[in-house]
Amino acid sequence: MKQVYEFLRELREQHSYRQEYIAKYLGITQQTYSNYELGLREIPLHHIIKLSCLYQVSTDYLLGIESPYAGSTNLSQEYLDGLSLHDFLYSIQQLDTDKRKSLAQFVRFLNSQD
Repeated sequence: MKQVYEFLRELREQHSYRQEYIAKYLGITQQTYSNYELGLREIPLHHIIKLSCLYQVSTDYLLGIESPYAGSTNLSQEYLDGLSLHDFLYSIQQLDTDKRKSLAQFVRFLNSQD
């Protein structure tokens, strides 16, 4: 099972953030944040909460309690054919209302086929 510090580095690299950026976001020094990522220092709960908001993942995910799955709130992970869940949802939002309704009906139809 991954440790919190492993998730921190993985998510930061997935988003192409630098440690300095995350440290500034949290209101701490880069060295303190580096110690979080290295597992040398325990990360406070209020920082876990802020980072879960930044990365749009659950605190359970950051703490290693839940694994990524189809319904994961990790919007940056690959969802389908190299497309992230964020990009997939964004493309749905760009559809007009009638097309979104049709898509919802089609998804219900597909789910009923099981």
